[in-house]
Amino acid sequence: MGCIGGTNVMNLQDFRTRADVFLVGGIQEKFIEMTTKYNEGNYGDAVAMAKTLVESTCAYVYHAVTNKEIEEDKGHVQVTGNYTIGMYAAVRETLRLFAAQLPNFEQTEKIATTTCDLVQSIADLRNSAAAAHGGRTRSIPPAKLEALLAIEISEDLAATLLLMLHKYQYPDDFNVIGSLIDKTDDMESYVDVNDTGRYVVDSPQFNIGYTVIQSIIQSVDYEVKKLPMNQNVDAEHIKDIVMDYLPKDAKFEGMESDQMYKFYSEVHDTHYSAVFTDLNPGMILTISSFDETLYNA
Repeated sequence: MGCIGGTNVMNLQDFRTRADVFLVGGIQEKFIEMTTKYNEGNYGDAVAMAKTLVESTCAYVYHAVTNKEIEEDKGHVQVTGNYTIGMYAAVRETLRLFAAQLPNFEQTEKIATTTCDLVQSIADLRNSAAAAHGGRTRSIPPAKLEALLAIEISEDLAATLLLMLHKYQYPDDFNVIGSLIDKTDDMESYVDVNDTGRYVVDSPQFNIGYTVIQSIIQSVDYEVKKLPMNQNVDAEHIKDIVMDYLPKDAKFEGMESDQMYKFYSEVHDTHYSAVFTDLNPGMILTISSFDETLYNA
C-alpha cells in the first residue's frame, strides 16, 4: 500500500459525489446548462444556473420526501396567483427535513444557517450577473473564479441534499436505477475506491449486473441464461422484470422499437429504456435512464 508523507494513499481518494450522477431529469438538465455556460465563458449565466441548480434540487428533494410542492407548502402567493419561494428559504426548509438524522439538533441548525449564508452569497453574486436582472446601467458579470466559486458551492450543496435524501428518506426501494446500491452477500464487486464500476449477482439461471458511479446505479443488465423468452408471449413478464429495477411510480409508455421498451417516472422526471436482446434461449435486458430530448433530436 502506497504512502505520501506517511499518509495512506487510500485515504486521499476524493470522497465527494457529483450532483449529476443522480438520475433526476430536472437536476441533470440544470447541471448540464450550468457547466456548458461556464465552459463557454458565459460566467453570469453560469452563476444564474448555479442558483437554479440549488432551487431545482430543493424542489425535487422536498417533493420526494413530503409529496408536496415546496413553493405551495412553504412559499407565498404572488399577485399573479403563482406560488414562489426564495432560494434561502427553500434550502432552509429542505435541510429541516433531515434534522432528525443529523447528530444533534443545535449543530444541525448551525449547519443550516451557514449553508444558507453561503447560498445567499451566491444569490448576491448572481445579482451582479447579466442573466439576473434588467437595469439602467451596464451589468458587470462575475469573473471566471467568482463563477467557479458559485458553481462549486452550488454543486456541493445540491449533492449533499441528494445524498441526504438517498440515505435517509429515499422514496423508492434500493437497487433501482438512480438509487444507492444496496450491497448484498451474493454480489461480486468489481469497483474502484470511489465505488465506481460493477456489482454482479450470478446464478445458474440468471446474471444481474449493476453499473454504478459513486454508488449510484446507472444501469442494470438482467440476463436470463437458459429459459426461452418470447417477446410476444412473455411481454408482461418482461415488463414486470424491468419494473423491479425502476422507481415505484414508473409507468410503461410503449415500444420505441421492437427491442426497446420505454418507461417514465414523474417523481424523478426521468425516462428509462429497457433494450431486449434475444439469446435463444435466454435474453438480456439492458435497463437505464436516457434523455428523451437528446434521443428525439
